[in-house]
Amino acid sequence: MAAMLKVSLILSLLGFLVIAVVTPSAANPFRKSVVLGGKSGVPNIRTNREIQELGRYCVEQFNQQEQTEQGNIGSIAKTDTAMSNPLVFSRVVSAQKQVVAGTKYYLRIEVTQPNGSNRMFDSVVVIQPWLHSKQLLGFTPVVSPIY
Repeated sequence: MAAMLKVSLILSLLGFLVIAVVTPSAANPFRKSVVLGGKSGVPNIRTNREIQELGRYCVEQFNQQEQTEQGNIGSIAKTDTAMSNPLVFSRVVSAQKQVVAGTKYYLRIEVTQPNGSNRMFDSVVVIQPWLHSKQLLGFTPVVSPIY
C-alpha cells in the first residue's frame, strides 16, 4: 500500500510538472502580448517589400486625389502643376497594423516634394484581400516629424 501511494504521488507530481511546462504562462518573458483588435508593430520595415509598396501606393493615390480635386476647381493651370509636380515616394519610415474587417495599416511615409525637400506624411490604408480591395483612408502631413 505504501508503494502504491508513493507511485501515485510521483505520477501526480509528474502530471503537475507536465501541465506547468506545457501551459503558457502570463509571466513568460518570451511570449509576445497581443491585444485582439489592437495595433502591432511591423518588423523589418526597410526590407519589407510589401510595406514599401503599400507606402508607394498611398503616395500614388494621394497624388491622384489631388489631381482630381485640382481639376474640380476648374483651373487647367493648377491641374497641370499638380500633374507635373506630384509628391515622390521615398520610403516608409514606420508601420503598424491592426486587424479589423481586413488589415488596417498606419504608415509614416517620407516623400520628396516638388521643391526637392523631404517631408513626412501619416497614412492610413485598409486592405481586404477577399474583396481585392485596397483603400486609402487618410494621408496627412506630419507637423513635427519624429524619426
